[in-house]
Amino acid sequence: MKQFIKDRRRHLPVLFVFVGLVLFINLFSTTDFRLLSVMVNLRLELGYRPQTQISLPPIGEITATTHWLPVRLRLELRSIDLALLRGVVFSPAPSAEEVWDAIRQDAQRMVSLFALKLLALGSLGAVFLLYLADIRNPKQIMWGAVLGALTVLFVLGTLYFSYDPTGFERLEYKGIIEAAPWALNLAWQALDQVEELGERVQTLARDLYTVLQDLETLGPLGLVNADILALHVSDIHNNPVAYNFAKQVIDSFPVDFVMDTGDITDWGTALEAEITARIGELEIPYLFVSGNHDSPDVLARLSTIENAVVISQEEQIVLGLTIAGTGDLVADSYLATPASYSELDAYAAELNRYWSNVEPVPDIFMVHNHRLAEGLTPGLFPLVVYGHTHLWSVQEEGGTVYSNAGTTGAAGIRGFQGREPLPYSLSLLYFILDEEGGFVLQAIDGVHVTGLGTSFSLQRTFVEHGRNHDENVELLP
Repeated sequence: MKQFIKDRRRHLPVLFVFVGLVLFINLFSTTDFRLLSVMVNLRLELGYRPQTQISLPPIGEITATTHWLPVRLRLELRSIDLALLRGVVFSPAPSAEEVWDAIRQDAQRMVSLFALKLLALGSLGAVFLLYLADIRNPKQIMWGAVLGALTVLFVLGTLYFSYDPTGFERLEYKGIIEAAPWALNLAWQALDQVEELGERVQTLARDLYTVLQDLETLGPLGLVNADILALHVSDIHNNPVAYNFAKQVIDSFPVDFVMDTGDITDWGTALEAEITARIGELEIPYLFVSGNHDSPDVLARLSTIENAVVISQEEQIVLGLTIAGTGDLVADSYLATPASYSELDAYAAELNRYWSNVEPVPDIFMVHNHRLAEGLTPGLFPLVVYGHTHLWSVQEEGGTVYSNAGTTGAAGIRGFQGREPLPYSLSLLYFILDEEGGFVLQAIDGVHVTGLGTSFSLQRTFVEHGRNHDENVELLP
């Protein structure tokens, strides 16, 4: 019995060492690191299911079985330094090798510092519990600190040599990110094609201008003589090719200003909103109304861009044209779900009541949702521009022309899905000065580029003098 007690006392310090290091690591291993422009949080937990967890609040979590040791590695995306990210994105493009070298160096520094912290926690945890157990012998304390550090070193070494990155091929998803397999697949396809598509779209836009110039001698399909030419874009959905397309059209045609009827982004996050920096490159007035996929972060970012104007019901005068509009009903939230039909119908009725008592009414009224646009009283506004459906169209009813630009971003990464992706589309609106000194819409060109950037078509609708009927729509393949 005495021998048993003696042996137990001899081995208790070893138990205290292991309990102490497990306690300290599980409680205090959480550490923030900066990886380029991203703030990440690393945490290691002993005694849990062997897995690697990557958390992306508030989107969700990715889990992969990457090792057999009972250790859980947690990585959480905490924040992104947007100022630093802008510097990286809009600086002269580094080579892929330089980018990977920078990421590799930052990652090695982060892992090394984290490992040193874990070694320190192992030693401190062992010393703390030995001291708590009233063990004051300096040799035993020193022995416990060394044993704690060696144990952690053994765990980290085993984790390193047994870690299997192929575990990420079999992922588990939680939260919104459950759609990730579909989204990531589309994203990789899109990234592989974006640069090539951008070049193709720009080339086709140049070709379109050349064709129209050559056709001027053949009649109405040539360039329309207009006093003001407006470009209408919509539903860009994070696709940078849309801005390549718009920029080339602006460079090739005498465009005076741009109207964007919303859905620049998909989720309305501050990171997505950085794509609006491309608006500054257009160097002409850019009028915008929000869509259901936009958010307060998008509007805040737009307010910092010199040539961008967010349209509300307050009228804006652009080159003599009076333009008004309203943002989407859900753009003050971060939910992309559109407003209900009943809400849209009620809002359309409210707009009709308000603007029927205003004289004179604006020349152009901008909205995002087609249901709201179609709910505006025919004859109330000369022109209503909108988007949302991703389908280009022009219709006239009761003296009002309803113009839908379709999707200038080909519906974003979703445009890369399927055998027949949506075309990139936009509209050119030609205004002429009438005898009374006002501007009237003469024609609308719908420009469509196929999703793979291989061909374009032009659809012209004449508006002036009642020519906006089916028999007066002309097509240029």
